[in-house]
Amino acid sequence: MCLGQDARNANKAAKQQYEYQLAHRKRNWLNQLALTNVERVQYEQTLDATHVGLGNAYAELQEKFRDQIAAAMQESESDFQQYMQQSVGANLAASGRTGRSIDRISTVELGQYLAKGSRKAYELTQSARDISKEQAQAHAQARHAQMSAFAKANITKSPDLAPPKPVYQNVGMAQFQDALKIGGAVAGIATGLGPGGAGLWTN
Repeated sequence: MCLGQDARNANKAAKQQYEYQLAHRKRNWLNQLALTNVERVQYEQTLDATHVGLGNAYAELQEKFRDQIAAAMQESESDFQQYMQQSVGANLAASGRTGRSIDRISTVELGQYLAKGSRKAYELTQSARDISKEQAQAHAQARHAQMSAFAKANITKSPDLAPPKPVYQNVGMAQFQDALKIGGAVAGIATGLGPGGAGLWTN
């Protein structure tokens, strides 16, 4: 039997366990760093995507509003031509008829034409407000996506806590204790007091 062998074996096992824990901690940390790099790339891609998406949304809304303005202008031109061609007051005045009744007819027709234009202007104003709300909503959604991606990429990563260093057994002390045990056993056998001993033979 090698003195202190149990202590040596225990120290060897403790060292192997400690080295395994250190290696496991290192692997976890490298994995976290790799995931962090992926999250940063995803964050940058999210920023680019939200900027492009927001720009497209703005452009689409502006184009929609321009189409509404163009349609309103065309309708206004058509209404003006119709007003000039079908105006009863204007036709009566052109035929030489005058008077307050003719003036009233002309005034009513002009009022109807202007009222229709006013309603169209109001509709465009309301449409502009709706488009502004849609733009604000698109901006809020893009901002939310950006902040969510930023929160994931901005989390401070740190390695796991290092495992405690093993407390090694004192091999010298273990050798001394083993020697004492062996010495005690030998002495017990020699004096007949050890295990299986039958006492000293006497003549």
